[in-house]
Amino acid sequence: MNKVVIGIIVVVLLAGAFFAGKLLDSQDSEEQSKGEVVSATEQYFAMERFIISINDENLTRYLVLDLSLAIPADGQSSITAETYAPLLRNELVKRFVNLDRDHVKSEFTDIEQMQKTLLEKFNSVLKTKSDLELSNVIITNVFIQ
Repeated sequence: MNKVVIGIIVVVLLAGAFFAGKLLDSQDSEEQSKGEVVSATEQYFAMERFIISINDENLTRYLVLDLSLAIPADGQSSITAETYAPLLRNELVKRFVNLDRDHVKSEFTDIEQMQKTLLEKFNSVLKTKSDLELSNVIITNVFIQ
């Protein structure tokens, strides 16, 4: 008889622990859903991969660059960024077309500085054509062969 009573008590305790855990989980998720709603102030526009040959003695070398542009989080900005992406790619061509491999490698030793330089250049080009202003240029991949 004692074994039966102990078994029933164990089952009741386990069931109580299970339901208490479920209750705490549901309260946590309710608190999380009541938290502040954060709206995005910017979104990212990924440019097409940029590939350009760079000078090296008798070898063909390449610079491969993937960039994402931080633009305002509205529907028009992504359309504008896509519209003017060819102008931005042209700035990349002008920047890297006549450089040799060693110079390109040295340019990319400080990624932060390169991102700032590209941001300034891109914004100066966009300023003449539209009212889109980039808040950041992010180098997501760089490969120098």
